[in-house]
Amino acid sequence: MSPSSRGGAGRLAAVGAVAGGVVAAAYGAQRLATQRLRRRPDPHSAVQRELVADVDHELHSHDGGSIHVLESGTGIPIVFSHGVTLSARIWIRQFEALPREGLRVVAFDDRGHGASVAGDAGLTIESLAHDFRSVLEGLDLHDAVIVGHSMGGIAAQAFAVRHPRVLAERVAGMVLLSTIASTPLAVSGSAWLGSAVKWIAGVAPDTSVIWGARDLGLLVARIGFGRDAKASDVEMVRQMMLECPSETRRGVPGVILGVDLTDELPEIDVPTLVVCGSADVITPPWESRRIASLIPGARLELFERGGHMLMLEQPERFNDLVAAFARSSVSCDRG
Repeated sequence: MSPSSRGGAGRLAAVGAVAGGVVAAAYGAQRLATQRLRRRPDPHSAVQRELVADVDHELHSHDGGSIHVLESGTGIPIVFSHGVTLSARIWIRQFEALPREGLRVVAFDDRGHGASVAGDAGLTIESLAHDFRSVLEGLDLHDAVIVGHSMGGIAAQAFAVRHPRVLAERVAGMVLLSTIASTPLAVSGSAWLGSAVKWIAGVAPDTSVIWGARDLGLLVARIGFGRDAKASDVEMVRQMMLECPSETRRGVPGVILGVDLTDELPEIDVPTLVVCGSADVITPPWESRRIASLIPGARLELFERGGHMLMLEQPERFNDLVAAFARSSVSCDRG
């Protein structure tokens, strides 16, 4: 072997060694981070991880799809809509606690998620907003409080501004949890950039490989939690992400990009509670402050140390807040 060949081989070996070291270090850091998370005290580790409901329904959507709905309890109806790539299972703590408080909890799988099937309109904010209407009318709910988390919060805002008559007839209050009213691409008005991102999402590899990896998936799901995350809650979110159909995951950018409800928020005429965690890196607190400032009379509640999954992270406080808000909203509506 010539000196130059030996030099090239040496450089390749050095690069390979460095690369191997980086991979090993990353793997070690991943294992260490997951071990730390799993060693934390976790009061939910031995608790039932499936949502148990009294009744389930299959409702027709406006465009030929189906909406899977779960409900428990009696009293003021509280209608929950989850975030993207999750399912109604995310409301497990609310189904455990709120019926005991004399409240009726109703949660549905968003179209393309869980057991719900998207209709001809596909996965769009307009169709998600209409699904709120379909649930309210399909179950003939009145004096309801609607609760939208993340993408579900965008859908709730869109429902409020697109279907004001139904809002006035059937809804006493609205809770916007860890959500946004606009995206940077919508504000920038860059149509070509939005199209490029959607195209990339459409051809990107299926992320099932991430969610299916027990440690890596746990670490990625951990991003959605605040300072006091519990391993069992993060694991439940990882499982929901894994169970979400790949076509829904790929369709997410087309739903979120281009959203801008900012100019329409002052038209919302229903008591509104905006809730966010101080450590939410997905839908940061400044956006919740902006939403609360734009909706007339809206109130902002900030959960210290909380992340994007407050219904799991701080369920007792969140449940108390929603229950009190529901009762006060219905009292005002009837008064």
